[in-house]
Amino acid sequence: MKVIHVIPTLQNGGAENVLLRIVKEFDLDSNKQIVITTKGADSDFNCKSVKKYCKVVHYKLHPEEVRKVFKEHPEAKILAWMYGAIYFAHLWKIKFNTTNSIIWNIRHSNFGPNQWYQKIMLHLFGIASNVLKNKVIYCSYKSKEVHEKAFFKKKSSIVIVNRLAKRPLDKNLNKLVENKKPYFLFVGRFNPQKGPENLRNISKKIIETNSSIEIWIAGTGWDLNFFPKNIQSNIKLLGPREDVYALYTHAVGYLFTSTFGEGYPNVLAEASATGLPIIAFDAGDSKRILEKYDYGFIVNNNQQFAEKTLWLLQNPITKGARSKSAQSQLRQLDFSITVNEYKEFIAL
Repeated sequence: MKVIHVIPTLQNGGAENVLLRIVKEFDLDSNKQIVITTKGADSDFNCKSVKKYCKVVHYKLHPEEVRKVFKEHPEAKILAWMYGAIYFAHLWKIKFNTTNSIIWNIRHSNFGPNQWYQKIMLHLFGIASNVLKNKVIYCSYKSKEVHEKAFFKKKSSIVIVNRLAKRPLDKNLNKLVENKKPYFLFVGRFNPQKGPENLRNISKKIIETNSSIEIWIAGTGWDLNFFPKNIQSNIKLLGPREDVYALYTHAVGYLFTSTFGEGYPNVLAEASATGLPIIAFDAGDSKRILEKYDYGFIVNNNQQFAEKTLWLLQNPITKGARSKSAQSQLRQLDFSITVNEYKEFIAL
């Protein structure tokens, strides 16, 4: 065994999608891997896909299997994805008395103004990083900046951005999407980090100004009653979707409403790979991702956000122009660069 991945779950999140692609690419070079979830289950969105390439063990359901993995593979490198997985990886190493090297894979950046507990824990992890001296991977430059301010060690750390983890498949790009009305798209779960209040307020401004537009939301946890009654008929809740690239392709624009917590927002890489115009707040590495993209617009407040969406309706981008920009983004977002950086840093 060469790599043991530890991650909280295999749901449909940014880190989970990157892990899936990393597992797939490592498997092409015959690197033996196991994925351990700390609280996941076979019903997780990405679990079935990950199992195509390696064994998956759920600690919550089979704790004895985790002990067996550690005991049988003390030479394996542990790639711990996110804080919870980092904690469990070190706990198991001590509990099972093994010599595995643990690489911290940080997927988060800053916290919201009221997340005091998370901020305290961030500093505790920072102090621990200097004591344990593990290698650290950051998914974004913003993440590295925030963590080093919280006392994370600087030596043996690196930024490896996700680039395009979920590849667009040509056969799915023009998949039929029933959109009798033009729509703006949002992809993400209902979570404070994703800026749901911003999305609600911006949607209200857009729809009240132009009743012919719809807002499509792909992701879990959303309730139509979260939105004002007068715009609910223009809100379409799609739930989790696997045809996300078709949704990007047919949308008028993408709405990125996060203002904190983001590291490297995968949705921005995905949307730009289809040439979709993007309106975004400056969260995580959003500005870096969009700085060379023809149709990436960074805004500062909800009013500017709504104004830019209405501008896009009045100045639609042609299919030809979108296609040209998409090809440029695809070259910049080549995931093979990310894979090679992982291999070199963890010495595979």
